[in-house]
Amino acid sequence: MPPVNHARRDRLGDAAIEILASAGARGLTHRAVDLHAGEPPGTTSRYFRTRDALLTAAAERARDLHFADLRAERQDLLSIVRNALGANRSRHLAMFELFLESTRRPALRETLTEIRRSQIELIQKARGLSESEATSLVSAVTGLVLIGLTTPSAIGPDEVEHLMRAWAA
Repeated sequence: MPPVNHARRDRLGDAAIEILASAGARGLTHRAVDLHAGEPPGTTSRYFRTRDALLTAAAERARDLHFADLRAERQDLLSIVRNALGANRSRHLAMFELFLESTRRPALRETLTEIRRSQIELIQKARGLSESEATSLVSAVTGLVLIGLTTPSAIGPDEVEHLMRAWAA
């Protein structure tokens, strides 16, 4: 078996994220990822043999991209939320799809639980918070992003900015 092509693996993960964001978990198939990534048929199934493996790969790719953002912007939560509602919209929509899908897939639930734990630890260390404070902050920001993505008329940009400034204080 040839060595793993990490750039291709990332492209497949990126394609899976885009499909989850646009078509939901039901639209995520190996064939759809192949098409979206511009890869030959069967490529995705060679990298991720099962649907569970494909879902996990999408979650892990989203985690890697998100954690890179958190490390780069560790003191600026407002910027992270703005990006979640704008430039990184697909990634966050995909994660919400994955969270819903994890209610029916125990292996995915375990992966997402570990991702959330890691995110809380990262925020805790970066901002000097207790575990409880970091958990509360991550939960509040996650809820804000969920509402901002799914019902943007319910919370406008000014309100997002006001809430984020209050939390950052």
